[in-house]
Amino acid sequence: MTGKGFKRLLGAALLGGSLLAGVQAFAASLVVGDQSFNARTVMEAAGVLADLPYELEWKQFTAGSPVAEALNVGSLDVGLLGDAPPLFLGALGAPIKVIGISQQNREGVAILVRKDSPIRRLEDIRGHSAAIWKGSWSQQLLFTALERAGVSPEQVQLRYLGALDASHALEGGSVDVIATWEPYVTQQELQGARVLATAEELIPAQTFVVATDKAIAAKRELLGDFLRRLRQARDWVLSDPANSERYADTWAELTRADREVARRWFARAAIRVRPVDEAAIAEAQKTVDFFSRIGLIKGYPAASLFDASFNAYLQSPAAQAAR
Repeated sequence: MTGKGFKRLLGAALLGGSLLAGVQAFAASLVVGDQSFNARTVMEAAGVLADLPYELEWKQFTAGSPVAEALNVGSLDVGLLGDAPPLFLGALGAPIKVIGISQQNREGVAILVRKDSPIRRLEDIRGHSAAIWKGSWSQQLLFTALERAGVSPEQVQLRYLGALDASHALEGGSVDVIATWEPYVTQQELQGARVLATAEELIPAQTFVVATDKAIAAKRELLGDFLRRLRQARDWVLSDPANSERYADTWAELTRADREVARRWFARAAIRVRPVDEAAIAEAQKTVDFFSRIGLIKGYPAASLFDASFNAYLQSPAAQAAR
C-alpha cells in the first residue's frame, strides 16, 4: 500500500471512529428512578431537557423503598428518594452512593390529628392510636417528637400503615394520629386537620439523589449533567411563583391529583438541590443512629455512603467558568 493510500485509509478510519463515537454518545442513556413523576415534571416544565444529548429512561415508583431496591439490584442508574431507604441499604454495604441532596421545607413532614380531636399537645397522644410507616420519616418523626414530650412509644397504640392508608384511617376515625409527608399533609390540612408538630428542628427529612457505583464508574458525565439540570429546574421553580404554579398544574394534570393540593404543596416545599456537605452527612448520621438505636439497622459511619466528587456539577455558572 502506498503512503497516500494508507493516509486515506487512516483518515477514513478516524472519521468512522469519530462518527461512531458521536452515535454512541447520542445513544447513551441514563435510567432514572422517579417518584410519581415529580422530578420528570419539574424538569420538563422548566425546559431543562430541551437540548439533552443523551436519553433519559424514566421509571416511576410510588414510594422510596422500591426505588432503593431497584438501585440495589442495578436496574436504575440514579434515583431520587427520602433518606431512610438508602441509609438502610448503606448499613448492608449496598453498591450505591449519595451524589446530591434535595432539601424541602420540613413543614411538609408532620404529625396530624383530626380537626375535632381532643388531642391538643404531643403529650396527649399517650394512650391513643397512631399510624406510621416503619423505617421512614413518619416513624422517626413520631418517636422523636414523643421522646421530646416525655412519652414512650410503648404508651401509644402503633399501627403500621402506608401513607395513603394512614390518611384514610385518620379520615375514617380508625386512628387518632398520623405522622406523614406530602402530599398527604396538605390534603389533610385542607380538610381541617391540625398539625401537632413538623420535622422542623426534630428530624433531617432529607431527600437524596443516589447513584449506583456501576453508573458512577461508567456514566459520570451523564450523572453530573443530570444533577446540574435538576438543580436548574428546582431553581426555576423558586424564581417565580408563576413557575411553581405551572409546575404544580402540570403535575396535577399528569397524575390526576387535586390542583389546589399540588399548588400548596409545591409552593411550601421550596425544594432546593445542593451539594453533599458536612452538614448533610451529619444529619444523615443522626438518622442512622436513630434507626440503629431502635434496632432496625446496624450503626455505621454515614459518611461512607456519600460521594462529594459531584459537587462541581452543582456550582454556579460563574464558579464553573473559573475552574
